[in-house]
Amino acid sequence: MMRYKGWLIIFLTGIAIKTYGQTLADTTKSQVDGEAITEVTAEDLDFEEDKSTQNIAGLLRSSGDVFTRATSYQFRIGRFRPRGYDSKYLSVSMNNIPMLNPETDIPTWYEWGGLNDVMRNREHIPGLGAGGFSFGNIGGSSNIETRPSMQRAQSKLTYSNTNGAYRQRVAATYSTGMMDDKWGFTFSSSRRWANEGYIDGTFYDAYAWFAAAERKLNEKHSLVFTTFGSPSSSGMRGASTQEAYDLLDNQYYNPYWGYQDGKKRNSRVRSGFEPNFMINHYWKISSITSLTGAIGYSFGTSGYTSLDWYDAPDPRPDYYRYMPSFFEDQTAKDAATELWKNDEERSQINFDQLYYINKLMADEGKQAKYIIGNRKDDHSQIVGNIIAHHALSDQLKLQGGADLQIYSSNHYKEIDDLLGGAYWVDIDQYAERDFIGDTLKLQNDLNNPDQKIYDGGKYGYNYNININSGGGWLQSTYTREKYDVYGAINARNTSFYRTGKMKNGRYPDNSLGKSEVSNFFTYGVKGGGTYKITGRHYVTANAIYLTLPPAARDAFVSANIKNELIKNLTTEKVISEDVTYTVSLPKITTALTVYNTNILDRTDQISFYHDEYRTFVHLIMNNIDEVHRGLEWAAEIKASPSVELSSAVSLGQYLYTSRPNAVISTENGSRNDTTEIIYQRNFFVPGSPQSAATAGISYRHPKFWFLNADVNYLGNNYLSFNPERRTLNAVFMVGEDDPRRLQITKQKQLNDAFTLDLSLGKSLMFNLPDARRLFININFSVNNVLGVDTYKTGGFEQMRFDFTEKNIDKFPPKYYYGFGRTYYLNINFRI
Repeated sequence: MMRYKGWLIIFLTGIAIKTYGQTLADTTKSQVDGEAITEVTAEDLDFEEDKSTQNIAGLLRSSGDVFTRATSYQFRIGRFRPRGYDSKYLSVSMNNIPMLNPETDIPTWYEWGGLNDVMRNREHIPGLGAGGFSFGNIGGSSNIETRPSMQRAQSKLTYSNTNGAYRQRVAATYSTGMMDDKWGFTFSSSRRWANEGYIDGTFYDAYAWFAAAERKLNEKHSLVFTTFGSPSSSGMRGASTQEAYDLLDNQYYNPYWGYQDGKKRNSRVRSGFEPNFMINHYWKISSITSLTGAIGYSFGTSGYTSLDWYDAPDPRPDYYRYMPSFFEDQTAKDAATELWKNDEERSQINFDQLYYINKLMADEGKQAKYIIGNRKDDHSQIVGNIIAHHALSDQLKLQGGADLQIYSSNHYKEIDDLLGGAYWVDIDQYAERDFIGDTLKLQNDLNNPDQKIYDGGKYGYNYNININSGGGWLQSTYTREKYDVYGAINARNTSFYRTGKMKNGRYPDNSLGKSEVSNFFTYGVKGGGTYKITGRHYVTANAIYLTLPPAARDAFVSANIKNELIKNLTTEKVISEDVTYTVSLPKITTALTVYNTNILDRTDQISFYHDEYRTFVHLIMNNIDEVHRGLEWAAEIKASPSVELSSAVSLGQYLYTSRPNAVISTENGSRNDTTEIIYQRNFFVPGSPQSAATAGISYRHPKFWFLNADVNYLGNNYLSFNPERRTLNAVFMVGEDDPRRLQITKQKQLNDAFTLDLSLGKSLMFNLPDARRLFININFSVNNVLGVDTYKTGGFEQMRFDFTEKNIDKFPPKYYYGFGRTYYLNINFRI
C-alpha cells in the first residue's frame, strides 16, 4: 500500500533567504556600457568542490525566481538545501547534455569549477515547472549554454584574493561573439590556489580551461564544439569531537594533517581531472520547428587518499583511545590532557614516527605498517541527446527529447605512498583475525596470493561498474490570456552490472567476473498551470509523480569485493505538489509558495566498523520514506531608484515517515546477515537547516558603486544519526525509566545562528584610443562580519556504539563548524 501523506497538516519551522532585484541577476544594468555594474561573489566564480555536499549556490544564483536567487547565496554558510532535497533531485544539463554521475545521480559541478565567466548563460526552472530542455525533477532543472554566439564579446582578466578554501585566483577570458565570417570562439582559463586555506592543513590547487568554437553554416544550421576541464587537488578537512575542539580551544581543528620533516602534510587529499568534449548541432527547420542534437564524451579520474595500517596502533590523533575522556585513572587523564594541549605530535598525525616505524620494518625485510592509499575512480561516458520544439499554434506548443548514456567506471585502491616502507601485502586483516589459520580467506585476490604491492600498485579491491540508460520525454504547453497550462511525461530504462577483477578469498565464487544485470524501468508524469487573476496577480500550481532507479553505487552488498545485489531492490517513488501566489507591482514583487513532497522506498547503505561484531560491516536500509513540506516566501521592494529592500523566509519540516528494514552484513562473511528495524519515524532529515530567514538592503549610487547588507538566520538543523542506536538491540536491557534510553535514541539538534554579510563595489570606465572602452570592476565582500564561530553546520554520530555499557560518550558525535569572518576581493579588467 502506498504510504502517502497529503495536505492535511503542515508543520512549520523557520527558513530564510535574501533576494536581489529581478533586474540584477549576474549583471545589473547601468548606464556605463548598457550592461552592468558587476556584483561578483565567490559563488559566482566557483562551484562547490566538495562532492559529498554538492552545494548548488553558484548554479541557482542566475535564476529569475525571487526566492531561488535568495536561497542560492545567503545561506551558504549553513549548507542550506532548498526544501531539504539532496542534490540528486536537481536536473543539470550543459548544452542539453545531462551533467551527472550515473552511479550516484548527483550533478558534477566540480567538472567546471572556476569557469563561471563562460557559464553565465543559464536557464533555471525552479521546482516542478516546465522547461524546454528536460523533463526536470522536484529540485528544479538547469541548462547551461556555452555557445560563443551567446557569450559577451570581450577580453577579461580577473584577480581575486580571499581567506576561504583558497587564497588567490587568476582568470582570463576571451570571446569573439559571432563574427562576420560566421565563426565564433570563446576561451577561458583560471587557477585557484592556497598553500593553506581557512582550515589548518588544507591546501588548494585547481586549474580550469575552456574552449568553444561555433560555425554558423547558414540561417538554419549551426555547429558548436565545446571542451573544458578543471584538474584539482586539495587537502581535506575532518570532523572531530567537541572534546578535541575544547582541548585545543580551536573549533577549526583538523585531524587530517601532521608534520613531516617540519612541513605540514595532509593525509586526506582529494584530486580529480575529468575533461568533457561536446558537439552540438542546432537546426532551425522552420519558424515553428527546431531540432538540436548533441554528443558528449567525458573521461578521467578522481581519487581520495587516506591512511591504511596493518597490525599497528591507530595513527589518527583523535582516535577515542587517545582522548583524555577514555582514561578512568585521573593521573592518566591529566597526562593525556597535557599532551593534547601542548604537544602537536599528540593532536596531529606524526608522519615522522610513521616513517621511522616503516624503516625499521624495511630493515628487517618486512611489510610496511603504515601507508597512504588512494581510493580511485576512473570513468568514461558517452551521451547522445536530441531535443525538438514545435509550435502547433500560437497557443499550443510541443517539446520533447530523447537521450542515451553509456557509462563505465573502474573502482580500485592503489598505494599513493609507502611512507618509507618496503612493500605492502594484499591481505585482509579482519579476515586474518576472524579466520585464524585459513590462508585462503584472508586473500584479497586468490589469483595473486600474498602479493607484494609497491608504490602505484593496486590492492584491496578492483572492479568495474557499467551503466547503460536511455529514455525520452514529451511536454505540451498551452497559453491563453488568463491562464497557462502544461503537461509532461517521461520514461526511462536503466541497467547496470558489476565486473570484479579480483577473486576474493571470502567470496571466491561471487567476486570475480560479471554480476547479473539489473534493469529498472522508470517513468514520470507532471502537470501544472498558472491562473492570471490580473496582470499583476498570479496563482501557479504544479504536481508530479515519478519513479527513480536505485543508485548503482548502493545497489550491491559490499561492491568492493563481491557481486551480490541487495535483496528486494526497487525503484524510488516521488510525489510532490506546490502552489505559488505571486504579486508583481511596479515597486514590490513578492511570492508565497506552499509545497509538499513524499519520497518513498528509498535505499541507503552505510559501511563502518561494528564494535559488537568486531569487524567491518555494511548496514543496508530499504523502505526509507521521507516527507518534505513547508512554505517559502520572498519579497523585493524598490524603495527608491537607488535603494532596494529584500527579505525571505522558508519554513520547512523534513521528516522520516517510516521504520526501515535494515540488513547488517559483515564484509568478511564471519557472521550470518542479521536484520533489524530502524526506529527512525518522525526523526528529522539531517543535512540542511529547516528554518532560515534573511533581510537585506541594497544601495546603488548613480556614480556606479553599490553597497549591500544582509542579516541572516539559520536554524533547526539536525545531526546525522547512527541508525543502529535506534534499534531494539541498542536499548536491550535498558529499562523504560533508565535515562540512558532517551540519551541513546534522541536525535541531536544543532545550534542556531545569526550572521551579517556586507559587500561593496565600484565600476570604472575609461575610453581607449581605438574607441574601445576599458571597464574595471572592484568588489569586496565580507561574509559573517560579526565573526560567529560557534555555528555547527553539520556532523554525525559515530557509527561505533558501546553495546556493552550503553555509554554514548565513549564514541561521541563529530562536528563541523562554519567559517568565521571571511572576505573576498575581486578585481577584473574588461574590454
